[in-house]
Amino acid sequence: MNVAEYAELAGVSPRRVRALAAGGSLAARKVGGRWTIDEIPPSRHVVRRPLSEVSQHALARALHTKSLAGLSGQVRARTAQRLRLLRSAQDPAELLVDWWAGRPPSHLDGGSNLVVHAIAGNGARVREVLHRPRREYLRYPSTLAQVVRDERAIQGVTRSELAERAGVDRELVADIERVSRLNDLVGLRQVLQALHIEPTALPAMDLR
Repeated sequence: MNVAEYAELAGVSPRRVRALAAGGSLAARKVGGRWTIDEIPPSRHVVRRPLSEVSQHALARALHTKSLAGLSGQVRARTAQRLRLLRSAQDPAELLVDWWAGRPPSHLDGGSNLVVHAIAGNGARVREVLHRPRREYLRYPSTLAQVVRDERAIQGVTRSELAERAGVDRELVADIERVSRLNDLVGLRQVLQALHIEPTALPAMDLR
């Protein structure tokens, strides 16, 4: 995870995380001039600053739809980062409680219900929902592109990193996200597998 993500989980400043990494107190390494932290901080009873109403709404919506649809700019980037934090946290319910200041959302949907479970102490339910296998109906190229773009952002990987993980050419990832006509069914399946997405349908391939 990156410095900001570790800082959020540990309840410390990013500057403190960088100092710990530089001093060897954290399992960390520099990648492209930036620190990558290779350990998850132990669960702590740290009260984190509640999210703004806009950020709460964006995160609740993303939890409900499992996507970043309708989000842009910093709101999209921060929502993706928070989803990534929730997936990697030892106690994601604790994060949700802090982000909502222990108060149930006024509007309930799938994402907001997860916050309610967290506040009620149903941490096991929160973890189960966050780690369910992701099955998606990807019959339409535009849906496929949206799902791959969003999940790549949530996992915090570039197109090149995803391509390397999947064992495919970077241009295939780019073609998927550009809604280009595809002709590599095996490669497409490898990309989805690398993102831990199980497709229940796929677009028609151009196999000429």
